[in-house]
Amino acid sequence: MAGTADSWKTTNIALKEGKLYRGVAVPGAGSRPTLFTDGTPDATANPAALHMGATKSGSKLMVKSTSGKYYVDEFRAPIITSIDEVNMGISAELVGVTDMQLAAYLLPGVGTRATASGYDYVTVGTKAIAYDCILETFQLIEDTAKYGWFQLYNAINDSGIEWAQARKELGFTPVSFVGYEVTSRAVTDTLGQFGKQIA
Repeated sequence: MAGTADSWKTTNIALKEGKLYRGVAVPGAGSRPTLFTDGTPDATANPAALHMGATKSGSKLMVKSTSGKYYVDEFRAPIITSIDEVNMGISAELVGVTDMQLAAYLLPGVGTRATASGYDYVTVGTKAIAYDCILETFQLIEDTAKYGWFQLYNAINDSGIEWAQARKELGFTPVSFVGYEVTSRAVTDTLGQFGKQIA
């Protein structure tokens, strides 16, 4: 009998800066985000895409689920499980805190950008919540001519904005983009996707 081959995964690693975009087109069923050769969203397929700028220390990309366990009296261990929740999100700390267009965007349902002669500002009140398609792209270590992606089809920032205003500290605002299900899509593809380019 033969042994099992080792697979250390030392090239399938995350070690490159990411770029965070908003206003990206949601891919159709069975499709992926359309990227240009430099890993940015293709401008023809994603005409409304905007880069959200530099981060303090990169982004955290997350998919997780929680399950419910079901028991019967005759056995001590659960006999079946089901998925109770699925969460997908992107978090980071963005540097562009005085970009009023970005600031209003990070305040869904409450922030509205206004401009006047000599002024660019955000008013805080109530407005309709607008969901958006968020995309993070990153160059692959295993093939630097290829890119990976992490995409939320329908998301909002749910952490508001806040930053330090200080002489010796650069202000960053933490953001947390949370994915919401698109119920009209196939049940296996309602929240988002992640992957990488190959060959």
